[in-house]
This record gives sequence, C-alpha cells and structure tokens, in this order.
Amino acid sequence: MDFTAQIITVIAVLIINVDGIMWKLQPNAQKCLKEELQSDVLVTGDYEVQDAPGQKVDYVVRDSKGHILSQKEDISRGKFSFVTENYDTFEICFTSRVPPQQRGNAQEVSLVTKRGVEAKNYEGVSKMLFLS
Repeated sequence: MDFTAQIITVIAVLIINVDGIMWKLQPNAQKCLKEELQSDVLVTGDYEVQDAPGQKVDYVVRDSKGHILSQKEDISRGKFSFVTENYDTFEICFTSRVPPQQRGNAQEVSLVTKRGVEAKNYEGVSKMLFLS
C-alpha cells in the first residue's frame, strides 16, 4: 500500500466515530443526549452555545447511576473529556437558566463528540510525518 493510500485509510478511520449535532435550546429547558458505550472508551466533546444576555447554560455528563463525569456552569464554548469505566449508558444534558423577570430566547447549541481512537490528538504525529 503506498503512502497516499495509507493516509487516506487513517483519515477514514479517524472520521468514523465523530458525531455532531446542533439544536435550539429553549429558555429554562433541558436537552439530554444518551448513548451506550463500552468500557475503557475515551470520549471528548467540543461545545458552543450562542450568547444570550442574562441567560446561562450549564452542562453535565452522567452515567446511568447518576455519577457525574464532567460538568460546568455558565458555559459559552469549551471542551470536556472522560473515560468510561464500564459498559453503561451515558448522557450529556444542557440546561438553560433564565431569571424569572426576564423573557428568554432560544439559544443555538452545537456539540461534536468523538470516541475511541478519533478522540485522541494526533496533531503531533501528523507534524512528525511531514518532518520525516
């Protein structure tokens, strides 16, 4: 197999388990996404929340037993990661909070998750390939 075919194969493998989703989160509402995962799987996520003055959005990642694996309040953009310990169902929930005296607006939320091999950062490896 020549070098170009190897690179194309590696890129195809890295893209397979990448999921992205975008939705409108209504004011004072919660949106949860669930997925079953095997044990010892690295999961990373990148999220971005549209700004809305006076409104806050929080996220939390839990397993089926309610154990919190990652969480943050008042988010706008960021990343999270965790490694699964057992085969289980995991959920990530985004919650909108709007003060009672304020009329809220729907906020656009985007989330990209990666699992396993594609969740690892191979930027250093690709730089080394070009230096060789």
